[in-house]
Amino acid sequence: MTLEQIRDIIIVRMSEWIGLPRKDITYPNDRDGPFDAKGRALWARFNHVPGLPSSPEIGAGPVVRRTGLIIVQLFVPLDTGDLAITRAADTLVSHFQFYTAPDAQFECFEASAAVIGNEGNGWWQVNVSIPYRAY
Repeated sequence: MTLEQIRDIIIVRMSEWIGLPRKDITYPNDRDGPFDAKGRALWARFNHVPGLPSSPEIGAGPVVRRTGLIIVQLFVPLDTGDLAITRAADTLVSHFQFYTAPDAQFECFEASAAVIGNEGNGWWQVNVSIPYRAY
């Protein structure tokens, strides 16, 4: 599976998440230009980081397994409580965790949420990380 195919699967899966409207999610190098978070009650920054590939099977030719990490940073205004961000993290975890693409060549594993807290610019932050593997 190519990096572009992996990117497409992840972006489609993220767009199917109903936890936030598209306008409240920023993607890497977004075509919409710089993201303005002012006035938003909850927003997210999406990214995925490809990891190290491996070739565990040789047979008639090498089979490459690609790994990586989907990272979604969630933000709410500081001093507004953590219920909304906790609910968003829960729905995001359940949306991605153990997801397998229809062709079964892409799969997600256990998701984890990490409370970052005050990120220094007026936002309370929680990061959700989901490891994946593609064939």
